[in-house]
Amino acid sequence: MTFSCRLDQAQIAVLEALDPGGVLAVDSLAKSAALTLWRTRSAVSKLSSRGLIMGRKRGGRGMWEITDRGRRTLSARGRYYR
Repeated sequence: MTFSCRLDQAQIAVLEALDPGGVLAVDSLAKSAALTLWRTRSAVSKLSSRGLIMGRKRGGRGMWEITDRGRRTLSARGRYYR
């Protein structure tokens, strides 16, 4: 499987929603990023597989947070795709 090195708009929106340091569930990410649940889940899956976000369990829910690699990627690449 090949991965594109480009971030799409949904991925950038998810990274930006997590960038302040929050830990959010997919439904909260969708609201913060103004995306549908489907697009949010797709972006989360892609970002997670690339190591840009990391999942955790809290209260039985899957929660997501940005990694240091995700922050570096957002600052280096995200600004070109906004």
